[in-house]
Amino acid sequence: MRRREFLMLAGALPAAGMRLDGRQLGANTAITGYSFAQAVRLLREIDFPVIEIQAMGVPEATAGAYPGFRFAELSGTQKAAMKGLLKGVPHITSHLPYTGLEYFAKDRALAAAAVRVVDEAIDGSAYFGAEMAVLHPKPGKGFTDEEQWPQMLEQIRKWGDRARKHGMKIALETGYPASVADFVRLIREVDHPFVGATIDVGHQGRYKELVAKIPADKRGTAEGIRAYNDTTLAIIEGLGAKTFHFHIHDIEPETWKEHKPLGTGFVDYERLYGLLGRMGYKGYFIFEIGGDAAKMEGYLRDGKSRMKRWLS
Repeated sequence: MRRREFLMLAGALPAAGMRLDGRQLGANTAITGYSFAQAVRLLREIDFPVIEIQAMGVPEATAGAYPGFRFAELSGTQKAAMKGLLKGVPHITSHLPYTGLEYFAKDRALAAAAVRVVDEAIDGSAYFGAEMAVLHPKPGKGFTDEEQWPQMLEQIRKWGDRARKHGMKIALETGYPASVADFVRLIREVDHPFVGATIDVGHQGRYKELVAKIPADKRGTAEGIRAYNDTTLAIIEGLGAKTFHFHIHDIEPETWKEHKPLGTGFVDYERLYGLLGRMGYKGYFIFEIGGDAAKMEGYLRDGKSRMKRWLS
């Protein structure tokens, strides 16, 4: 789908822009080896006005894993303590579980079990005060993409209804379906007022439209970098007001590996923020940076400083 077609899908953008600012910046508690308490305290110490929690994993520090929670397995004491850690944080968002969960599977029992896990995660996220919950769409085991489509639409709408009861929104993260056109189609056809999209700046590398244009050996070229950033903007233009949320970081030029510290890659945040300012975007930008936990505080402080300069 060409850029002009995306603009037609999105409709006319507002003529009057608005200024984005640092109050929209946040970070994810996904810091390897940290406990939930350690991660929240670090993000509060850096003074992020938005914190994204992980509705998966366990609260205790675990080697090689991110801290989080499975709400149904928390004791009352744990719930109260974790909620206390978040008290006073201006805004909270959540990332819903997805690994090993076949919520769109052809096997009804398999799908139902996974749906229950996500239902509990939505309820738990609401308990901790989340305004937005990020969900990964994924292939339905046993189905072709088109065969699973009706079931996927129906289930996402149900999650949208569940979120609405909590005063939350659901934001489907980029990455699947593996086509810019089909991802935009998914959000449009779900057609739920409480369901939109999370744009992860690093999830466009496998999209069919981009792969067809840029071979692997051209990724780090000016043409490859420009095409990657164009793809991200095309998704946003296609979605328009359905762009609810962002995951931000940087991307390694030669490999397109994601979740790198800011300043080490090629994400064109000036172009991105220019477009979002014209659209009147009011959502959040959540850092998802990977790497050495011992360096994470530095990565996040530096990233926040860079972002505030770009936003202003």
